[in-house]
Amino acid sequence: MDLNPNLWHGKRVLLTGHTGFKGSWLTLLLRDLGAEVVGLSLAPISPQSLYTDARIGSEVSSEFLQDIRDGASVERAIGASRIEYVFHLAAQAYVRRSVKNPVESFTTNILGTANVVLSALASSTVLGVTVVTTDKVYENFGGKTPFNELDKLGGLDPYSASKAAAELVVSSIRSSNNPHNIPVTTVRAGNVIGGGDWGEERLVPDLVNALHNDRPLLIRNPNATRPWQHVLDCLFGYLLVAQSHIEKKIDVPESFNFGPKESLSVIELVSLFEVAFGKKLKYDTVHSSIPETEWLALDSALAHGYLGWKTSFTQVESVIQTAQWYTKLRNGTDARELMSQDISKFKINKW
Repeated sequence: MDLNPNLWHGKRVLLTGHTGFKGSWLTLLLRDLGAEVVGLSLAPISPQSLYTDARIGSEVSSEFLQDIRDGASVERAIGASRIEYVFHLAAQAYVRRSVKNPVESFTTNILGTANVVLSALASSTVLGVTVVTTDKVYENFGGKTPFNELDKLGGLDPYSASKAAAELVVSSIRSSNNPHNIPVTTVRAGNVIGGGDWGEERLVPDLVNALHNDRPLLIRNPNATRPWQHVLDCLFGYLLVAQSHIEKKIDVPESFNFGPKESLSVIELVSLFEVAFGKKLKYDTVHSSIPETEWLALDSALAHGYLGWKTSFTQVESVIQTAQWYTKLRNGTDARELMSQDISKFKINKW
């Protein structure tokens, strides 16, 4: 399935979490398709952010810098903006932060999601809702089988548990509080990488900072494998889900996995960054008290079959593309220009 710009042109889209890493990229993708974007999010929490560096605020028709845990504010934002589609990305997305402050994760990811979905489904103008969760919603005891959408949900840390709970919340609201029978789909993506991620305690930002500053990188589990994928591949999947809602396709699945067929280890990703930067890196292995699985992979057969989705980048290409983005930024290229260049290349034969 390709994207149809005519379908998106002029659509008023609410994007929660538009100030985040994926939200910034999705804002520019939607603008490229001709949509009007209304942003709902907290202000960026990182000292450096893609939203600020790439001037994403200039691309939204309006924005509400509010907490999604405030249900009245969410309802006003959706009701006042004549929203036609909702992408819900806003979340507390950091595992280690969730351990330090679990209540923040539970309230943001569960109550906040309920507020957004309930307000969207009460609207007479909304055509569909895509709710972003994570590949970590699955109960993972270290098996070697890729997870599919029917596998049991669970979570060994507050972040994972809160996202699994959000899946249950969405499912119940979709069934019981949906007067206009609006389609709602949750999307579960693997470890997303790409230019402009400056999130706290994430491997790629930590790796980039270590290489730039010639300091050792602290790695918790160098042999852990993850389904790394480029942010544009991931977001293209989200857009295909939304388009299937807007086109009123029959029997759109309630959940989709988006991830590559293969997984790369942490140390393999580090080695690829070393090649791209032309520098060797020292790293130290540190013990983590937080439970982390050694192996994680997703079965994306449903997305392949129903949406025709597939990754445009191999895992190696995703890592190299990401590393080159950061080196170009370091050498003075504007972050917004780098994003535009990547989108222009990516959309060939897609829209």
